[in-house]
Amino acid sequence: MPPRRYPTVRQKRLGSELRRLREAAGLSGEQAAEVLECSKGKISRVETGMSGIRIAELRALLQAYGVDDGELTQALMEMAREGRRRNWWNQYESVLPPGFADLAELESKAMSLHSWETVLVPGLLQTPDYMRVLFRRGRIEPPEDEVEAHVRGRLHRQQILHGAGTPELWFVLYEAVLHAKFGGPDVMGEQLLQLAQMAQRDHVTLQVLPYSTDSHRGVNGPFGIVGMPDPGMDVVRTETALSSLYVQDDTQVAAYKLMFDQLRAVALGPGPSLKLVRDMAGRLQV
Repeated sequence: MPPRRYPTVRQKRLGSELRRLREAAGLSGEQAAEVLECSKGKISRVETGMSGIRIAELRALLQAYGVDDGELTQALMEMAREGRRRNWWNQYESVLPPGFADLAELESKAMSLHSWETVLVPGLLQTPDYMRVLFRRGRIEPPEDEVEAHVRGRLHRQQILHGAGTPELWFVLYEAVLHAKFGGPDVMGEQLLQLAQMAQRDHVTLQVLPYSTDSHRGVNGPFGIVGMPDPGMDVVRTETALSSLYVQDDTQVAAYKLMFDQLRAVALGPGPSLKLVRDMAGRLQV
């Protein structure tokens, strides 16, 4: 049985934009279907992101909707191409959660990645052994090949940290992240050393929010902000116990950006944060 396909963030954004344009033009789903000589169901699937759309079909719809904005047309065409293109993360569709494709796609295009973490080391900075501890605890006795597939997928994600086009990375970690003992002192010690190494890279900023902070804006849990090259396309990622949620509303994204700015303003600076990480690693090596 082939793996179930889920719409990516970009497919959903394209679909919602096409629906907005159709409604602004005063056309029904049936009328849009007549333009493409297809079923109303196909229009619905495109608008919900569950189905891709060919460039010729997209052009026909935009013409019917009276869209003459060249910049908007190009942006929508690029979304359509991305929605139909297979990328490296598609090979993990059968074992990884549906949100993985969303995250990998966003990170592959991102100009910046900002993350607030309260319990775990960010996935892009995790060591393989730290990953294995987390994946094995995700369910009762998972098959080892499934655990290793998760590890390979996350390591593939980490390739954006190397080579040209690396996004700007800014992490704010609550101090509890450093005190956790996932996998015991050896695994955690290695993980903290990797954090220290990554924090010294030019494109990485790492800050720690200490326990001693009286109050802060991150009490509602971790989140990540993906800064995209296209204006108005930034996305916020939050986590639930079972899945990832993506926030694309401009007002809500702006609120998360303000929250992140407030968190890094009260966190330790990069220098003191690096020293704290190294000190914690040193204690585990004794």
